[in-house]
Amino acid sequence: MRFWDREREIKELKAFIESEPNSILFVYGPKSSGKSTLVEKVIEEIKEEKKGLFFDKYQIYWFDLRGKFIPNYESVVDMFFVNEDTEVMKQVKRKKTEITFLKFFTVGSEIYKEIKQRQYDPFEYMEEVIMNSKKKTVIVFDEIQRLKEVYLNSPSNQRQVIDELFNFFVRLTKVKHLSHVFVMTSDTFFIEQIYQSSALVNTSDYYLVDFFDDDTAMRIFMEEGLSKDEAEHVVSWIGGVPWMMLEILNKRENVKKAVENFYKIVKNQVREVIGNLHEKSADLGRKVADLLMRLRNGDNINVIGDDREIIKLLVEKEVLYYDPIN
Repeated sequence: MRFWDREREIKELKAFIESEPNSILFVYGPKSSGKSTLVEKVIEEIKEEKKGLFFDKYQIYWFDLRGKFIPNYESVVDMFFVNEDTEVMKQVKRKKTEITFLKFFTVGSEIYKEIKQRQYDPFEYMEEVIMNSKKKTVIVFDEIQRLKEVYLNSPSNQRQVIDELFNFFVRLTKVKHLSHVFVMTSDTFFIEQIYQSSALVNTSDYYLVDFFDDDTAMRIFMEEGLSKDEAEHVVSWIGGVPWMMLEILNKRENVKKAVENFYKIVKNQVREVIGNLHEKSADLGRKVADLLMRLRNGDNINVIGDDREIIKLLVEKEVLYYDPIN
């Protein structure tokens, strides 16, 4: 995605990274608002500013869970670790390439086997690696809610990987000040679910990466070559949603026609979601339609009462967006 107008956010997140680790940072916002792109941009700018010093000072671990199938503990281990004794890893070592963005922790064959067999706590091993590193560590988890149904041992004892992972994050940040931890998610109900854990009280900060406001979107469109009339038309229909803005700019030969087609596509997508819910249950379909009509009319919505489950469902289906902080 093209990068537009995030100077304030870049400055604030740079300051966070360069400060002493003391809290988990939840980077949240609507889907496709640019959360991952922003954090990548911040790290790249720090790297450019530090030049050669960056390689000596920082180690980034970036775990992107988007689109991954993670059904069990074993798949989590494979996500975190790679056996350094495999031929592929030996070739990487021989090249002696400086890696600053790692997607895994490397382990020897014996430790890898012990972790797989649950004889060695994976989080204990990762903490030891970070503690022994001379570099400043930053860990990024993108779309972390993908882990919320995975159990560490078995479903019977209800020890979820996500619980152990956040205990690990708290130790790295609030307790030992060893590493910054960025947790990115577009599942904002998941943020509320995690925060209910007593272990996270006073251990987390929240950073909203929102769509562009209308004035910023107008300025961007005009800088990209649209006329004032075209920019006003686009913003009045789609506001400042980055991926929609990019799609419109890719079809700038007839902006108004592009907006009209875009509107039809999105409208049909929402209609399909609602139709599928109605097919599943006519009563559910009526509740969904009633809630959406009340939202449209500006009526009061009970986010913590009877409406909550319907709101949660529509957020999961990406029909609505819910901000748990504001």
